[in-house]
Amino acid sequence: MLRNIFLFCLTLLADSDSASTTAAWNGKWFPNFPDAEDTNQIVVKKHHDLGDTKHGVKMGISDSICDDARSNLTVDWFLAPDNYTCLDNRKLYLPNSYVHPLHTIERIPLYYNAPHACMNESIEYSQIIPTFGKHRPLWPVYGEYKFVPKQRWLHSLEHGAVVVLYHPCAEKNEVNLLKSIVRNCLYKHVITPYNLLDRKRPLALVTWGHRLEMSRVAGDLVVKFIKEHALKGPESTTKNGQYDLLLVKEAGIVSDLSDSGLCPNTNDINITM
Repeated sequence: MLRNIFLFCLTLLADSDSASTTAAWNGKWFPNFPDAEDTNQIVVKKHHDLGDTKHGVKMGISDSICDDARSNLTVDWFLAPDNYTCLDNRKLYLPNSYVHPLHTIERIPLYYNAPHACMNESIEYSQIIPTFGKHRPLWPVYGEYKFVPKQRWLHSLEHGAVVVLYHPCAEKNEVNLLKSIVRNCLYKHVITPYNLLDRKRPLALVTWGHRLEMSRVAGDLVVKFIKEHALKGPESTTKNGQYDLLLVKEAGIVSDLSDSGLCPNTNDINITM
């Protein structure tokens, strides 16, 4: 008797499920209709493939949803000429021998791992010239740019690169001298204008945990800074970057891809200019 009642109940439940599936439904299924392909699972799987226990998101993998170095770039900057155009009086940025270079050191914990953030997330920094912190998974191709945002070149610092920053209004001869020294020092460099630099010191070199700001190029000091602080990022790789928007000139090999010999050709430049 109990068995028959149980079977009868199962029949009612089956009929009820069938009716609820085939009957007209005036609401909305979430995330989609029961028989439709679950595209949400594809997205989850793709992001799962990018998962990284060290940085949150794996580096160097182009992904249209996370970071392909092409999409949603306005999250970091508005692609406006203001970033690389002098809009101020150039005389306010002239080199001044009485303004001494400023070397700032930031103590980064030995086991610090900088998070990688996809392009659906904005990244802000507490420092005007950051030397470490969260950044994008894809880093810039080494070389000189019309402009590259800090969310990109910060990843280059992590790989031991030297980043050259100069205010768009900085004196051109000083800028060109600084570029020449760095190009002759190492392959792993990124050069970009940066309009947040101070008028007193419109030139800067940045490495992982270090920044050197200058009014004029102190050639010997620049070479010393590079030899002491380049290639000191927590990650070492000879792999080039993937971001190349507004790349003007790709970096050339100086000693080798690993930059085993830093600044071997600086004697060919008048670095005391």
